[in-house]
Amino acid sequence: MINYTKKSLLLLALLVIKTSILSAQADTSLVRDPKKYYLQINSLIKDSKGPDKADEKLVVKGAIIKVINSNNYLIGSYFTDKKGRATFQLPLDKKFKIIFQKKGYVSKIVEVNTQIPKEVNNAYIFGVDVALFAEVPNLNTDVLLQPVAKIKFDKMAKDFNYDAAYTHKVNGELKKMYKEYYTLKKNNK
Repeated sequence: MINYTKKSLLLLALLVIKTSILSAQADTSLVRDPKKYYLQINSLIKDSKGPDKADEKLVVKGAIIKVINSNNYLIGSYFTDKKGRATFQLPLDKKFKIIFQKKGYVSKIVEVNTQIPKEVNNAYIFGVDVALFAEVPNLNTDVLLQPVAKIKFDKMAKDFNYDAAYTHKVNGELKKMYKEYYTLKKNNK
């Protein structure tokens, strides 16, 4: 059995505290400088007038893009210009919800996870095109309460990309909603 003196226990405690402080200081050095390392989102908001991409010729100017952090706090709002575009930067290693909206249109949500491997330091640019469509009475838009897309870092491509499996799943649900949308829109004319 080891017999510790009060002095050796005190020295051991001080060593543990000093090691903890050094570890904490080392961890803070892992925080990336958001002015140098970020994900830039270049968004384009189009007005959906039909079931095909070819029907998205008009842009939505003056749409609001809200960026919400993982604590559900609004951290930024951006407006699309006359060309339907808005650009903003997100810090790395965080999660965000981006809400695209305009009065008279149905809002859409995109989820963005900017977490990247610790050894990677870079600034990234990613294009996000969203088609908004005008509100139609009696349309069930519950599918749009969830993100229409999820964006995350793809380790194989070493860049940001859409979560293909999630997008495929959501697109199936969106097709059903769009079918109902165009039927209701036609009947309301």
